Amino acid sequence: MYEYILQTRKEILEKSKEKTDKLFVSIEGGSDLTNYMTRLMVRLRKQNKLVVNAKQVRASVIVKWLKQYNLIQVQYLAGHRYISSTESYRINEMEGLTEEVNKFHPLG
Repeated sequence: MYEYILQTRKEILEKSKEKTDKLFVSIEGGSDLTNYMTRLMVRLRKQNKLVVNAKQVRASVIVKWLKQYNLIQVQYLAGHRYISSTESYRINEMEGLTEEVNKFHPLG
């Protein structure tokens, strides 16, 4: 969001030659956030046929953050009120643990 506000939004306003104080702007015009999200999802689906909806994209971003940052940082980034909401996105790490056991266990 920070990058969008400081850089991307300015670039879009320059290309569209639009003057507005709205946070979300579009090169193609339109004033409705739903309209922006619909167009964004259409573009995403063209790039990746496995994209189902915005919730799926959000979940995949949160899972990625959990691999990069600690739980409290991800809770903040995701905007979760309760840590349990963030914890629910943790992937079952049993596959990785099984691989580690097989790699280092003397009988493995």
